[in-house]
Amino acid sequence: MKDRFGLETRGTPRAVAALEQALEALFAMRPEAMGFLKTAASDPECALGRMLGAYLGLMSSERGPGGAGVARRGQIAPADDREAAHLSVIRAWAAGDWAGASRRLDDLLEAWPADPIALNAGHQLDFFMGDAERLRSRPTEALQAWDPGDPAYPYLSGMQAFGLEELGDYPAAEAAARRALDGAPRDVWAQHALVHALEMQGRSQAGLDLLEARRADWAHDHFLKVHTSWHAALFALETDGAERALALHDAAVWDGGPDPLAMTLIDSAGLLWRLKLDGVEAGGRWDRLSEEWALRDEGAWYAFNDLHAVLAHCGAGRLERARALVDRMAAAAANPDPAATNAQALRSAGLPAARGVLAFAEGDFAACVAWLAPVRRLLSVFGGSHAQRDAWQRTLLVAALRSGQAGFARVLVEERLAERPESPWSQARLAEVDALSR
Repeated sequence: MKDRFGLETRGTPRAVAALEQALEALFAMRPEAMGFLKTAASDPECALGRMLGAYLGLMSSERGPGGAGVARRGQIAPADDREAAHLSVIRAWAAGDWAGASRRLDDLLEAWPADPIALNAGHQLDFFMGDAERLRSRPTEALQAWDPGDPAYPYLSGMQAFGLEELGDYPAAEAAARRALDGAPRDVWAQHALVHALEMQGRSQAGLDLLEARRADWAHDHFLKVHTSWHAALFALETDGAERALALHDAAVWDGGPDPLAMTLIDSAGLLWRLKLDGVEAGGRWDRLSEEWALRDEGAWYAFNDLHAVLAHCGAGRLERARALVDRMAAAAANPDPAATNAQALRSAGLPAARGVLAFAEGDFAACVAWLAPVRRLLSVFGGSHAQRDAWQRTLLVAALRSGQAGFARVLVEERLAERPESPWSQARLAEVDALSR
């Protein structure tokens, strides 16, 4: 039968309808997507329902859940070209050929430009790979291919907004995000894109005001609840200081409870490291975080996750654990297979970024600068967003100050202030540079 997107989809009417509901919930980042998906995947004929489940495992960014989801693909026998194309993407992604999976998604969307599964998967994969151009262009292309009357259509502008923000076009990102919110007022992904644009411009009070005004949309059981709380803590760190940021960390980012997702640990590490750079002690939070990362050693599966594990181990003072992880990352970087996407990310910027943080934790600030400075404009290769990767940019600036490199520190802080003229943190670093230069 044909689904509401005009695509032939195998399954009973109930299963296909549930798959459509799961996809719309995913666009809105609502957790009820999982219930709809379970209904769709329970139909043996609804292969795309099980494939979407495999994609969601891969989108966790963790090898364990990704592998479990992909293992279930053994039950899938593709019956048409579209199903076969999706299975090809899943196999490449699961094998570590993320760039190959991205190219296969390009081919899939060329053939079926309104495919919502491919668009969802592609948007997250582009984010994991730090591919800002495709983050923008995939949803931009979809806006031309989709029926503007479809209820999910406004969400495409929210996706486009995030790509525009990652490309550094903040006014266009704001316009696209607000356009999405006009059509879908509870689109938390569009709100997320707008928050990123405000963060990158240092407009922290505006960011807090936005999040407070829209609290009803994101502060409940929601896929982006933790990450949005992380953004609120970043804004609060600028406007209210460390005490408020730590309170938000404990209340809404991670309270040290069991079984956190990797994305939760990433947000916790990124926030606590910023506080460490400011000389703020986080107490036992670092120990708990280091222990959680140690429990999920995945053999250098994804550089972005591993880099946050290095932050956690260094923050906890577990330097032997950090060195062992950096050694595993170095071994993974030596993989000569051109399809090993993570190895390429490690070689180009991931491994220097890890070694720079380790040098910082060891107190060798000149070595930290030597590792981080050459790759400071290349960090997107290991994934994440500008806001998340700013932990390494801040580390470089603080290391330059602590190693007495006043001239280079001034270059770094003036670059920051050009984008974030209202940022108290950047203004404080400028005062440190001025004092160092006297």
